[in-house]
Amino acid sequence: EMTRKWIKLWCYERLHGSVSYQLTEAEQSIWDKFLCLAGLCKYDGLIADNDRRPYPHSFIVHEFHTTEKLFNSTLAKCTAEGRIIENAEGIRITNWDRYQSDYNRQKPYRKTE
Repeated sequence: EMTRKWIKLWCYERLHGSVSYQLTEAEQSIWDKFLCLAGLCKYDGLIADNDRRPYPHSFIVHEFHTTEKLFNSTLAKCTAEGRIIENAEGIRITNWDRYQSDYNRQKPYRKTE
């Protein structure tokens, strides 16, 4: 239970993986912002407030500096592809642990967070 100062992106997979052809260029940017917001939230991979309540979509749209249309299309595609699950707790990045495993491994070497 912590917020992060950085998240890991796999370079090759980000440029050549399924995200690059399943999402438009604009949607790819929103996907990256989903990852960033998930990193800032208290619970690993879960976009929600500190009490595990989902943020309203309008709040996330504002945080992402985007439109509802672009947010909704990205959310729908990422949900359909299994990247995201949305439920009563919030929006969860489904493979967060696999994506972000180095963060916890490197924690002892970082100065205070």
